[in-house]
Amino acid sequence: MNQARVSLHNPGRLMSGVAIKDLVLPSKIQVEPTGGPCGAIVRGVDLADDLPGEVIGFLLALLCHAGVMILPGQRRLTPERQSIITEWFGKPFFRDSGIDNIAMVNRTPVQILGSQAKDPGGNVPAADVDNGLELAPHSDVQDYPVTPDFTILHAVEVVPSSEGGNTYWANLYQAYEELDEETKRLVDRLQWMPASTQATAYRVGMQKAKADVQKYGLKLDSDVRHPVVRTHPVTRRKALWVSTFTVRVVGLGDEQAEQALTKRLKDHVNQDHLWYKHEWSQDDVVMWDNRCVNHWREGWNPALRRTMHRSQAGSARPF
Repeated sequence: MNQARVSLHNPGRLMSGVAIKDLVLPSKIQVEPTGGPCGAIVRGVDLADDLPGEVIGFLLALLCHAGVMILPGQRRLTPERQSIITEWFGKPFFRDSGIDNIAMVNRTPVQILGSQAKDPGGNVPAADVDNGLELAPHSDVQDYPVTPDFTILHAVEVVPSSEGGNTYWANLYQAYEELDEETKRLVDRLQWMPASTQATAYRVGMQKAKADVQKYGLKLDSDVRHPVVRTHPVTRRKALWVSTFTVRVVGLGDEQAEQALTKRLKDHVNQDHLWYKHEWSQDDVVMWDNRCVNHWREGWNPALRRTMHRSQAGSARPF
């Protein structure tokens, strides 16, 4: 993928088309669009504080309409507090395949993603150390039939932006809207097949997956089927919900035509102008809605320390 371009969209409206002012901002909270095709930056909220209900409700509504929500400077946020915040968005989502389980922080539903080859605190088991490779565009855990609605990522340690590790998010509503009408009518009724959990875990270097592949061979295909076009339950907008995990679109009855359409849709959804680039600062918290955005992470030198705390919430079968 080429360097993503940041194009200025309507500064008063969010990714869903809703105006920021219509969400009724609580006092002392400032919201500004990122300037890209998705996302909003929120200032005046410390997630470590005991926040009133109207603030929490506003954050939930904003995330559904912005797709991505960035809260800088959350230095007081602990994994325990992140666990509570995660539950605002629904029941914590846990991976249960055994292949792609990730180390948790202090027995919380918060996962630790660390790139350091040797972790002095012993927080990152060797099998779970991130290898620092690029993670190509995807929506989280698409290899499960029931997927997490939201992901929360807290930047505990970051690498300089010039060294990589930046993350991009793509507006999947816009990707759908930019299809021609004939293609929209076609894909509205189709499904797609994600790669297996084993294959996706193997691709990101999980040791258990590597061992299973060596012992049993690699099973690429999954029994899971997802809609090519996903409808968001809050905004009711349609998103082109395909990604790197998409092995093949199904439903045309012609495998060659399905493969050609798969490539076309993946190329379409990965166009540069659909992406917002985020350069991480320490203590950033970024939350995103997996139902309407893909994300892509650059690789970096794994000798540099990069530690993220991730949690996920909500789960529903895509429709």
